[in-house]
Amino acid sequence: MITTIFNFLFLLVVLGIANIAYKGKTFDNTSWNRILMLSSWFIICGFILLGFNYQRLFITFNYLTVSAFSISTLAWFLFPKVIRHYGKYPHSYFQDKTGNTRFMVKFELPSMTVKYFEVLFQQSTFLFLLFVALSGLQVSTTIFIFTVVVAIIHLGNLFFMDRKWALFYTLLSIPMAVGFGYLISQGLVLLTASMHLVFYLAFNARYWFDNKYSGS
Repeated sequence: MITTIFNFLFLLVVLGIANIAYKGKTFDNTSWNRILMLSSWFIICGFILLGFNYQRLFITFNYLTVSAFSISTLAWFLFPKVIRHYGKYPHSYFQDKTGNTRFMVKFELPSMTVKYFEVLFQQSTFLFLLFVALSGLQVSTTIFIFTVVVAIIHLGNLFFMDRKWALFYTLLSIPMAVGFGYLISQGLVLLTASMHLVFYLAFNARYWFDNKYSGS
């Protein structure tokens, strides 16, 4: 019990340290030096979480998982050019200041770079929860607690973003946590990371193909 409490406190501390300079920022006109610093910080925090527990992790490397992750990563970094070729910049979306400040919609390479490493850090927190903090429990119990914890973590977005979007992401995190929890427990974290990346691309790209947002 004491070990479990310690692991959860450790996770909360690392989460806070990792996100203190990231959450609530829009990254407009951000220098590459700052982007690389924040990206490196997410990598370091991921290693802090998992570095001493790597032997307890179960990660499947096969043709499917490696290919899915490689393709989704390539798509992620090519997307800023691709969407500008096929879509229309959603000017109206950014003119409306009622909480529509999600920087991902702009699909700018610097901000997408730091978002990429934030997604990987999120996946590392999932690994820590499932294989370290909640290890030894029955699968159903593990998935349930994992889902509750992930939902609570997402509720923390209430301090950093518009209430509507914070609650939306919290509700969305519940079925996501159930699915991701099961897949990651089977060693398929590369697959869940790929799904995570593709979701962000698809969810934010829709503004580029909606005529009501493309007006100047």
